[in-house]
Amino acid sequence: MNESPPGIAFPGELSRAATTKAVTFFSVGADFMTQQASFKPIIEPRPADRPEFRGLEQLAWLMDRAITIPGTNITIGLDALLGLLPVGGDVLTGIIQTGIVLVAMYQYRVPRAVAARMAANVLLDTALGAIPVLGDAFDVFFKANTRNIKLLQQVQEQRSQNREAASWPSIAYLAFLVFALVTMLALLMIGFFAVVAWLFHRPIV
Repeated sequence: MNESPPGIAFPGELSRAATTKAVTFFSVGADFMTQQASFKPIIEPRPADRPEFRGLEQLAWLMDRAITIPGTNITIGLDALLGLLPVGGDVLTGIIQTGIVLVAMYQYRVPRAVAARMAANVLLDTALGAIPVLGDAFDVFFKANTRNIKLLQQVQEQRSQNREAASWPSIAYLAFLVFALVTMLALLMIGFFAVVAWLFHRPIV
């Protein structure tokens, strides 16, 4: 049998080599397709320790817990301090809080119910925080940013265990807020009409 010189291949040898490579390629491809057909695709969860997640945690700490009041275990952050500014402070903190919610929605794809709960926390903190004195005290204890980060952590932990993120706690929370809001509005309306009725029936002296 004639052998080809080093570095030179006869046409027959080239044909056999090409055929061998083609068979190997298609067999590997067939094995891959078989594996894909026998297993459900799994969406890889986003790890909670990504750099942007640590950045969100640090931002929440800065806004809610950066300063400890001497002699107590009470912590405050820029949220409470900026809230002392009339109107503008609450708007600025609301923008920062909204940014955290948007990152959770678009970067981490949290369920809609969880995103709605986060947004409700922001609205609640911004609305009640605008009330003088009472709103500042509410900011100190409510800590909307920390609450939202904890919600995001819960979603990530569930996904890391290949479990679907639970939405029912957020739905129950939102239902309670709606019930409380409707009850409050109803009480305000009853009080308003009671005052009006009292004024009309008040004897003129």
